[in-house]
Amino acid sequence: MIAFSPTKPSDRSWVFPLLQEEAIPLCSYSFPTLVCWQNVYQQEIFRFDDRLLVHANTAVGSAYLWPAGSGDPAPALMALEQDAKERGEVFRLVGILPEHLPLLKELFGDRIEVLERRDNYDYLYDINRLADLPGKKLHAKRNHIRRFHDNCPDGCFSPLTPADIPDCLALDHRWYEEHLARSEGSDDKDSLLQERAAMVTALENFEALGMDGGLIRCNGTVLAFTLGSRLTPTVYDVQFERALADFQGAFPVINQEFSRYIRDTYPEIQYIDREEDLGQPGLRRAKMSYGPDRLVENFCVLIQEEH
Repeated sequence: MIAFSPTKPSDRSWVFPLLQEEAIPLCSYSFPTLVCWQNVYQQEIFRFDDRLLVHANTAVGSAYLWPAGSGDPAPALMALEQDAKERGEVFRLVGILPEHLPLLKELFGDRIEVLERRDNYDYLYDINRLADLPGKKLHAKRNHIRRFHDNCPDGCFSPLTPADIPDCLALDHRWYEEHLARSEGSDDKDSLLQERAAMVTALENFEALGMDGGLIRCNGTVLAFTLGSRLTPTVYDVQFERALADFQGAFPVINQEFSRYIRDTYPEIQYIDREEDLGQPGLRRAKMSYGPDRLVENFCVLIQEEH
């Protein structure tokens, strides 16, 4: 079997360039995602020539990501098929873009089965729309932001620094406790625990992970914060966001201010990726309310063994 190993923050020096080379606009191919969500998906990595191999335990079972990098991907794909065979598992690929399918069909023929994954489509937005909120469709967002500033006239945005981490951890803990109380008797408790663990990992390692952050303070208190990282040369991934629900408009404010900050910091960025909705109706409504410019279609591909 392939000698996979858990993803560590120190792996960024070689993993990030391979991810940038392939430039897949899906949050699954974000380096911080590979580190921060290990408690859920147990992502493991291996360098195969100039390709990154990733194995994970996903919601659909043991699976591999597309081998991101440069050069012919066929040898890497064949190595993954052999690894799955030696594990005694179905060879399953996730995060597969439409443009990957022709090569997979060429390599594996009618042994492949392509499964739709609408719940895992990433939402991409023109960075200028999120930063400026123009037009009638975003009028409600501007109203929420005005209400926030009416209630918190001293509220201001600043980039996140290591000195801010304790305050952000405290806000996240408060957010977590409030949502945990609401989740009693539901199936949400485990997902809240998982998300909190990922958030803490991101905050405690955000510099080593190559992340940026921003926060809103009012009278010294952190009311909202966010974390993200570059996903491709032109797409920026917003990976974590927290805001106190009792301050109306805190979420739209941190969303807009961070988009402005990323636009100023990385002029080459054209789109903000706000990740998937995972089939959650409330999350889908929230993401659709901003009018995404693109939903990044991707698939799960099952490859049957040869007989």
